[in-house]
Amino acid sequence: MPFDQAFKLSSVLLAIIAFSGLVFAQSVPLWIALPTAIILIVTLCDAGGISFVRRAMARVTVSPAIWNVLLIGAFVIFLIDLTVVSQDLLPAGIHFLVMLLGIKLLTLQQRCDYRHLYAISLMAILASAALTTDAWYLPIFLLYLLGAVWTLLLYHLTQETVEASAVVTPTSIATCHATFPGRITHRFFWLTNGTAVMTVSLTLAIFFVIPRIGAGVLQKTHGETLRTTGFSDRVDLGTIGSVKQDPQIVMRVELPDQPTVAKDRLYLRGLAYDQYNGRSWSHSGTRRRSLSLVAEGVFLARPAGNRLPDSLSVPIRQDILLETLDTPVLFAVPFAELVSGDFLAVQVDAMSGLHLPLPPSSRARYSVTSQVPQLVAGDRVAMVLTYPELIRSRYLQVPVESQQVADLAQRVVQQAATPFGQTLAIQQYLLENYRYSLDADTATLSHPLDEFLFVRKTGYCEHYATAMVMMLRTIGIPARLVTGFLATEWNEFGGYFTVRQRDAHAWVEVYFPQSGWITMDPTPSVSAAVGTSRWESIRRFGESFRLQWDRLFVRYSGKDQLAVVHGVREGSDALRERVSGWVSALSAPIGHVLNRLARMSRIVQPGMLELITGMVVVGLALLLLMLRDRIGLWASMHLSIAPSQHAIVQLYARMLRTLEKKGIAKLPAATAAEFSRQVERKWAAAGPVVADVTALYHQGRFSRVPLLPEELSRAAEQVGRLQSLLSTIH
Repeated sequence: MPFDQAFKLSSVLLAIIAFSGLVFAQSVPLWIALPTAIILIVTLCDAGGISFVRRAMARVTVSPAIWNVLLIGAFVIFLIDLTVVSQDLLPAGIHFLVMLLGIKLLTLQQRCDYRHLYAISLMAILASAALTTDAWYLPIFLLYLLGAVWTLLLYHLTQETVEASAVVTPTSIATCHATFPGRITHRFFWLTNGTAVMTVSLTLAIFFVIPRIGAGVLQKTHGETLRTTGFSDRVDLGTIGSVKQDPQIVMRVELPDQPTVAKDRLYLRGLAYDQYNGRSWSHSGTRRRSLSLVAEGVFLARPAGNRLPDSLSVPIRQDILLETLDTPVLFAVPFAELVSGDFLAVQVDAMSGLHLPLPPSSRARYSVTSQVPQLVAGDRVAMVLTYPELIRSRYLQVPVESQQVADLAQRVVQQAATPFGQTLAIQQYLLENYRYSLDADTATLSHPLDEFLFVRKTGYCEHYATAMVMMLRTIGIPARLVTGFLATEWNEFGGYFTVRQRDAHAWVEVYFPQSGWITMDPTPSVSAAVGTSRWESIRRFGESFRLQWDRLFVRYSGKDQLAVVHGVREGSDALRERVSGWVSALSAPIGHVLNRLARMSRIVQPGMLELITGMVVVGLALLLLMLRDRIGLWASMHLSIAPSQHAIVQLYARMLRTLEKKGIAKLPAATAAEFSRQVERKWAAAGPVVADVTALYHQGRFSRVPLLPEELSRAAEQVGRLQSLLSTIH
């Protein structure tokens, strides 16, 4: 293909790619998209050499007057669009940009027209980048980079040909053609594509060195939040069922520390309710307290005094990508201990529900470390349970008209000898004697619970959960209703749960004095119609790719850069300390062996033994030094940093800054233990404080045992004590 034809074809393809980005961003209405698409197709056929299209386009001559008329017409349409149709500057400006693209395609005559086309195409691809954060933008952007490399290269080649033909003789032109091909050859094709690949690689490198400031900065936020139900201060019986058919994705939940966790169901707690008036649930208290900040972006959800012992709970960490919802509630496995995310503040209510001050305006990514309570043997076999007065006064409330429900509860539990046995009897009765159905709408009934238990005997999760709570309360067992999501859809490609609107659920928490609040679900399992076809696998793979896209590109920021740098640096520090230990451990047996050889052979001269040992040690040290970068890079790529690790690193860094104000700075070559001894020599009063924080830093950063919340609190208190010591000196 000649360079001239390839140049025109690549220019039009570049415009098509940029226009496609705006179309996929759903920012171009049909009344503009259709005529622009027709112009693009005609122009592409003309550039591709289709004869009848070329003859027709050759008859079309656009004078400067016609060009001015078209521009004036486009501007008039822009004003009408701005004031009448869109009534918004952003969409009207994008529509005007598309109209300019179509007009310029019709008037491609001079080389300056092609430069104008490139400028319009660049503005279009930048606008589509600012309008979306979806993964479909990646192939559009890569195609645009490939097209841009081809177009600019062909532009300069054809420009040189035009300039050379105007000043050189026919003999020199022939010589030039003999040394440089006038058509696209295989070598030119692969060289240009190689340049494009290098351009893409350089672009990615620049992206990760200088991360983007915002994601989808021109996106509209109004009207795009997902409407949820069941997560307000009041929940009417029958409201959750309205979203049980909605497949829209609400969140994605990864379990990085639990590779062998059961992949069938995961309860994600939202809000709990303690007061029932016969038709709806509500909170008895709406006061919230702000969580204490133990490190940058890390919040302590449950104080050390309220935390269950490790023998009574199971830790589980979740990394959650939450879509934009119309509720400020944060969801997590019960019960949250640590919450980390890019939040200014996190609040908790009296029943351990997590809240943001306001509903998020964009997707939210956060991590939660939870402790799942386990029922202990004492509560399981006890004949009588004694509950605190605060629990009895709050979680035994029943409506006045609940006598029929109380009689039913007494009949169900008459064979059970223990409170736990009574709880299981009520749960089993509801599972076996009632049918799950989404058609049982009881939101308008005056007594929906009685209608469910004694008339229809069919309902969905709120009916089952409400029935169990009321029946338990009538026999003196504290219980409350909880709303959230029950995740059952496991994505095997990405290793995470996909949670949809239809997974909204209600269940029961029953209180046991030694165990705390235990999750129990009286709703029968309903097998969702999840396809197993090849198309379903492709869909799950696409969702997994979108999650990785959001993590690596959309949410990549300066904090992620610092995390990578800190990870490499901390890995290098840990490696250096380990190498020092290995060198010390290796030098002793080597020296012992050489001593024995020296005594046996009498060959080794005085001082030669130390020289040989030093050479061996130096050689091993040089070898490990050469491999340090590779080992540090592997560690940064394969070893994830838990929220507790991040918190202790932040606290240790704060301690170092405080000591620098005293004039005690940590040298880069000094280990944490060496620096602690240095502080003890120079500032005796701060020695125990620094030693304690250093020990916690070693445990939390380099050991396999994560720090407990109370240990993090102790480290924060020690750093605060160090700052107080400094202030008393000054």
